Amino acid sequence: MASSSTTGVHLVRVLTDDRANRLWVAAASSPEEAVNLVLSAIPEGWSASLLQEQLTPAEIEGLNLKHGEAHQITRTIRMS
Repeated sequence: MASSSTTGVHLVRVLTDDRANRLWVAAASSPEEAVNLVLSAIPEGWSASLLQEQLTPAEIEGLNLKHGEAHQITRTIRMS
């Protein structure tokens, strides 16, 4: 994650136009910025909302996100 202490990693739920849920993660300085990052990355007509769940510090470190990045989570990664 970016060295800025104001950057957090946020989980965002995306609802597709066919009503399927997808999970995204975004590194942003606020929850609103995280949702906007995801909205910028998904097709028009899909929606995004912040999830209350939080990642563990080990999960955040494993993602190695930089401020302003947003990615869909497509698989489970086991942390050792």
